Amino acid sequence: MISFFLNAASNSTNRVWIETGLACRALWFIGTKHVCPCCGWKLRAFTHGGMSLKVRPNGYCPRCNSKARHRRDWLFLAEKTNLLTEPLRLLHVSPKYAISRRLTKIPAIDFVGVDLEGRPHAPLKVDIQDIPFESNSFDAIICIHVLEHVENDTCAMGELFRVLKPGGWALISVPIDFDRATYEDPSIVDPQERKQHFGEEQHVRAYGRDFAERLQASGFNVRLDRGADLPAETKKRHGLLDDENVFYCTKTAT
Repeated sequence: MISFFLNAASNSTNRVWIETGLACRALWFIGTKHVCPCCGWKLRAFTHGGMSLKVRPNGYCPRCNSKARHRRDWLFLAEKTNLLTEPLRLLHVSPKYAISRRLTKIPAIDFVGVDLEGRPHAPLKVDIQDIPFESNSFDAIICIHVLEHVENDTCAMGELFRVLKPGGWALISVPIDFDRATYEDPSIVDPQERKQHFGEEQHVRAYGRDFAERLQASGFNVRLDRGADLPAETKKRHGLLDDENVFYCTKTAT
């Protein structure tokens, strides 16, 4: 049920159902072994997601439904950016519910959520290959596991750079394999073939070690923050994975 509403159109009724379902499930997982940084819930174990009560190591937070990547990104946002300390206009591309449910409640953040399909906190239908905002419109951008779904990622990266203000930053993450270069083949359109070649049916490429260079070609200054470099205790406490990496992209202030 929760998975259905998380992918449904954004409205207050659906959000009530989402929160009610998550709150009920969270009671079953109360504990002290782990803490979800996205919602602050203390839990004994992570879950398989949806309405599942089965335990899954480094799985979903039972309270906010965050995945390991969302918890990783929230820690980075909280500890290494000004997102929670300064007034910002924020563009969140395809908002991840575990993150957007909290950010939309912060008065100092002018939250703008966009997506091609309806989802909570994304009322604007936008293709990031053609973003309908003026240049230099946003202080910050969050784009988590989106670019691997976009046909022309060069165009999308250029658009993200264009709408970011000079001096602004973008948190960008994608599935990535540092042992090879980015692999893509536009002729592969069958969902099952895409899954075989790129990892998932909706992916159009598999990113590799040249991903930072692709971002730099769009104008960004790029710093890689590797998940594997986090302290072991931090990863254990928050249910994080080594392969969740953050590309912290900035636009030179001129």
